[in-house]
Amino acid sequence: MTTLQIQTEVPFNVLLDSLPQLGLDELDLLANQVIRLRAQRKTAHIPDAEAPLLSKISEGVIPLDLRRRCAELTRKQRAGLLREEEEEELSNIVDEIEIRNAQRVGYLVDLAELRQTTLDKLMSVLEIAPFSYE
Repeated sequence: MTTLQIQTEVPFNVLLDSLPQLGLDELDLLANQVIRLRAQRKTAHIPDAEAPLLSKISEGVIPLDLRRRCAELTRKQRAGLLREEEEEELSNIVDEIEIRNAQRVGYLVDLAELRQTTLDKLMSVLEIAPFSYE
């Protein structure tokens, strides 16, 4: 793991400037932690019934490496450059993404019902965009 040299009190711009020192895996880890922290802070005042659903919704985020690989293979497929083993890999990735998305949408629907709102409005409030394969 990369060790960053930072001061005890770090101005925000210094923190941002230090991010290029991180490797791809560390950036993915950081991004996931930021998403979780953001969700926790937005939900600090959330009733107990909503907390488990929000946690499951947060866990359902498709990992960045999986999204990148899916996008790469999709571009190759559209260009007609996909090899047979890549076709199988893309199919497996799409299956995994579809399963995760279906579970996540189920939790979103449950939360929308709890809040007595529509799924579209809830996704807007939570700033959740539909998944894109590109």
